[in-house]
This record gives sequence, C-alpha cells and structure tokens, in this order.
Amino acid sequence: YGAPGVEFMGLHEENNTVMQIHFIPDQCQLVTLLDDNSLHLWSLKQHSGASELREEHRFTLKGPPGSPPSATQVTAVLPHSSREVLYLGTESGNIFVVELPSFRVLEDRTITSEAVLQRAPEDYCNRRSCELVEALQEHPKNPDQILIGYSRGLIVLWDLQNNKVTHHFLGSQQLENLYWQRDGSKFISCHYDGSYTQWPVSSDNRHPEPLENFVPYGQLASSPSSIPGFSPLLSHHLLAPCLQHPTETVGEDYQCWEQAEHSLLKYGLSSSFQVLVMELNDEDAEHVVDHAEADLLQDQEGYRWKGHEKLKTRDGPVRFEAGFQPFVLVQCQPPAVVTSLALHSEWKLVAFGTSHGFGLFDHQQKRLVFVKCTLHPSDQLALEGPLSRVKSLKKSLRQSFRRIRRSRVSGRKRRGGSGNASEVQEANAKFDQDTLQEMELAPVQRKIEARSAEDSFTGFVRTLYFADTFLRDSSRHCPSLWAGTNGGTVYAFCLRVPPAERRMDEPVRAEQAKEIQLMHRAPVVGILVLDGRSNPLPEPLEVAHDLSKSPDMQGSHQLLVVSEEQFKVFTLPKVSSKLKLKLTALEGCRVRKVTVANFGSCKTDDYSENDLAVLTNLGDIQIISLPFLKLQIRYPCIRKEDVSGIASCVFTKYGQGFYLISPSEFERFSLSTKWLVEPRCVVD
Repeated sequence: YGAPGVEFMGLHEENNTVMQIHFIPDQCQLVTLLDDNSLHLWSLKQHSGASELREEHRFTLKGPPGSPPSATQVTAVLPHSSREVLYLGTESGNIFVVELPSFRVLEDRTITSEAVLQRAPEDYCNRRSCELVEALQEHPKNPDQILIGYSRGLIVLWDLQNNKVTHHFLGSQQLENLYWQRDGSKFISCHYDGSYTQWPVSSDNRHPEPLENFVPYGQLASSPSSIPGFSPLLSHHLLAPCLQHPTETVGEDYQCWEQAEHSLLKYGLSSSFQVLVMELNDEDAEHVVDHAEADLLQDQEGYRWKGHEKLKTRDGPVRFEAGFQPFVLVQCQPPAVVTSLALHSEWKLVAFGTSHGFGLFDHQQKRLVFVKCTLHPSDQLALEGPLSRVKSLKKSLRQSFRRIRRSRVSGRKRRGGSGNASEVQEANAKFDQDTLQEMELAPVQRKIEARSAEDSFTGFVRTLYFADTFLRDSSRHCPSLWAGTNGGTVYAFCLRVPPAERRMDEPVRAEQAKEIQLMHRAPVVGILVLDGRSNPLPEPLEVAHDLSKSPDMQGSHQLLVVSEEQFKVFTLPKVSSKLKLKLTALEGCRVRKVTVANFGSCKTDDYSENDLAVLTNLGDIQIISLPFLKLQIRYPCIRKEDVSGIASCVFTKYGQGFYLISPSEFERFSLSTKWLVEPRCVVD
C-alpha cells in the first residue's frame, strides 16, 4: 500500500468532467460521479500482466415522471463501511440509498427532507433549510449513524436503524464540508466565508451549541476553508493559511514539504515567516512546542525593518492528534517571506532563507547555529515588507483563482450540461490574460550583460544546498552548506557536526569558507556537487537505506552553479572555473526550474545516466548532460504564455513531471523512454 509506482488509469466512455471519486472500503473498487449526473463503479482487474481499472456498472439516478432535474442531481456521495450501499445526497435535499454493486435504488430507505425536519426548531422548519445536501460523513465509531450537512448550514445526525434524527446542529453559514474527530465526540464544519466551527456530540444535548468558531482566512480567503491538521501554535490565526492542503501550489501561500525519516518539515510563505519541524507519532500527545528566533539583521547597522511585527507564540502545552506533531518552531526577524529551505535529516539540520539572508538551525539540540545577512546597501525594498515582485505574482494568481472559484460557487456547477467545457475554457483564458498583465514575459535573445549590484533584492536567497564535499582542501571532506542569492552570489560554509555519541553534548559549528560572485550577477537558482565519478551527490537517507550508491569520495569533486542565464562548473576545493554553458545568450531564454534526473535505458537495466532537466520561461524543457553541459534534446512542453503552468511545474527524479493546466488539474509528462506516462503495475 502506498508503494512507489502503484498507479492505475480508467477512461470513461463519456467525455464528461469527473466531479467526485470515492473508494469502496476494502474492496479494490471505486465510484466516480460525472457532471452529467452519472455514477460509475470501477474494479481493479489483472489484464496482460498488469492491473487496470475496469468499469463494471454505470447508473443515473432517475426521479418520478415530471420531477425537476434537481430532485435527483447528486451533490454528495457516501460509500458506507458495510460495502453494501451508497448514500446519495441531492440538490432537493433528499438522500437516496442504492445497493452495490447493482446500483438498485432502495426506495424504502430514502431519507427525505421532511423526516429530517421533524422535531427541528421552528426557525429551521422550512423547506429551504434542507435544500442541497453538501456533505455526508459516517460516524467513525458507529456505522449506524451518518452526519448530513445542508448548504444553508443545517447539520443533522441521522440514525440509520431507527430512521430518525438524533441531533440537530443549527449552523447559519454556507456549508462546504464536514470532518469527524477520530473518536466521534466532535466534528468540524467548514464554511464558505473562510470559517470553521467545532461541534460536540453527546447523548445529553440534542441541539448543542458550537464549542468554537475560527476564521483563519476571513474575507480575503484564497479558497473555502479546509480543516487544519493541528491546533494553532500562534495566538494570531494568520498561521492557519499555512496549513492548507499541500497541493495548493498557488494561492494565498506557497508550500514546501520535506520528508525525512520520521520527521516532516513544513514552511508557509505567509505574511510572517516561521519554520515548523514535526515528528510522526502514532498516538495523541500534549506538549510545549519549543520556540527559537533567528535575527538575520544582527550586527548590521543602518537597516530598519518597516514591515509588520512577528506573530506571538502561544504559551503552554498544545494537544495534537496522532500523526505529524510539531516539536519546534523557528521564527525569523525581520518576519519576511521565506524564499528557500533545505533539510538534512542525517545531520538534523535545517537551513532557511529570506530576502534578508539565511540561517542554520540544529533541530536536534533546538539551537540556532548561525545567521548570515545578505542584504546589499541598495536593498531597501527588501525592508519595506513583503516582496513586491513575488507579491504581485501571488496577488495576480490569487485574484484569478478567486474569480474562477466565485463563478463555480455562484453557479454551483452541479447540474452538468454542455456549458461546463466553455466555462472552463473562458475561465482559463481570463486567468492567462489577467496573469500576463502583471508578468514580464520572456526576453528576446540578447547578450548577457553584467547586472548592477544596485539592483533591488540582490540579497534575496534563492537556493540552499547541503553537501559532504572537499571545501577546504583536497584531502579531507566535510559537511557544508551552500546558498545562492538573487544577485548572483554563492556562499559556502564548512560545518562541523559532532559524531553520534557526542551529538547532544557538542554544538554544531559553522565557518564561512568561500564566496563566489558570478560576473553577470543573474539569480542563482540551483547548486549541485558532483562526486569523483561526476555523479550528483545522492540523498543521505537513500544511501542509508541502500536506495542509492555511496558517493565517490576518492576523485575530485566539482561544483555546478545554475543561474537564470547560464550553467557553470567549478573545480573543488579551489573553485576554479572549468566550463560553462550560456543559455540566455544563445537561446534567448531564462532558467525557471532545474533538477537532476536519472534516465534509464528502455532496453537494458544495466545503463542509466544523470542529466539536468531544465524548464525555461519559454515553456520548453531541455536535457543537458553532466558534467559536460551539452544540450541533448529540447522538448516544447508548456505554452510560453501559460505563466501559471510554468510556475507550477515540478520534476521527478526519473524524468517525469507535472504542471497545472487549470486551477484544479495537473498535466503529467515524461522525458524518459523508460518511464512512460502509462500505469503498469500488479496488485495481488
């Protein structure tokens, strides 16, 4: 379960949008709901040596003759844990029960809106209170009870055995979703205005009042609220936008997640910077979250922060549910947007960067190792508050997404029909047009000219990188931290990490060893060290678990620095220039994303090579060889006008990638002949 490479694909015969997907518990089956109101049952079958999804049945809920389409327009689907029935909530407020796998309607078990309103308070005893079932959730401890949420805010707990309501929860805001707490003692309702409410469930009170109501997003919410994964650590609720689902790539905040062993590192690009380090715990826990502060302007004269103040930390212990639980919080001064992050799980170190500099934190000893200010005297804009360029891009994308979401909500887009495709196309076209108005497009071909050190935001830290390499001399290698800035500067620090037996007793020490200034001063977007065989240094956890070969520490190492305009290889430890590839001068484009990809042979398992996969601002992808920097092939991938697609693009380590083709859809591609965009696996 959850192993890499386990994937399936099913294709509907109808060319309709898939609105919902639901798994049937423990059955290797799932149900899809299309925008034409049809339901489809899929099963996992083996065929030609691979497992694939096959459609078993299809079904469309029909109402009595003469009834309006809304009477049977499905808005919510609940596969029951018994694996025998589906509960289908509709726009009319009625809930139909269909048998699996036949899709036969069990008419005697229909839950009508009239039955729901029995014994409800007079204020709610009208038909409109039960219009449109927004959410259905089974009780986590009692399969004979389901939670029913209606769009206007009314929520009821329904007893399936006795066919009656046991509890009325009288909400007033437009409902978006419901989530149970694991023990069934409470649930949370999420609302369109950006708020969420916690409700108690007990046998004593049949009309309970809400326990708490939070508004983490408020009127400027980038999307309807979703339930945060843990209690707020800060007394101010501006932290909550950082707890959105990780797939929310462009919205109120950008996200970066790093997985390592049993810890998870997460940061949010919200208005105040913080790093949370979390551990995986199978049980609930209550503890105080340690707090550290990193002052990136210490010992710097003449700089004064003009932005907002940092968020105040919450005092006392905080209770967390089982799962990822924060154990340390690092806040940066000035409280600016975080621009880069790197985690080394073996050394227990995390590096972070902002528009003012970067720092290194030891999350095992919970101690700040050092900070480095990268501000240039001309970088006054970096002290005004949030980054204006980043902010304009985020603002443009955010506003476009909001317009699309508003149109979806106002029209509800639940009735299907022929308008959907044209609406999406129109929204996407509007999205591109609005975004491009605030973005600088690709430059025409030009010669590389040295940028002035007076350019704003030269100290903006674009990339951070850990490496065990030869930094001081060619006979001894040591841990190191590298940082690249917007002004084309690369900093290298030697690190002394105590051995395991003295790791908690001795501090991690750092000393600056190198500083490289690229002559053209273009932003540094990638740093990479190649070992004695010219292979990129592997991830340490992969080596520890025999997923990667150990690096060659005998031969000479090389340093690759990737800027927006060129690639340059240096020898180590002398940092002498060895060779370079000028991209902007030759191609008229700039680097937007770069990663190392391993390309295997489609004919033999004995051969593979590492190359650079490079996405440019023109939307094409180039494969460049290592270590000789030769262009291998170029693919047109994303339209150059599709700014959101280029900004959202991510690569995998084996030459595949994803990018957004709409606010809610990813396009998948492969650059490798071995790893085709075709799911092939077997599930026993």
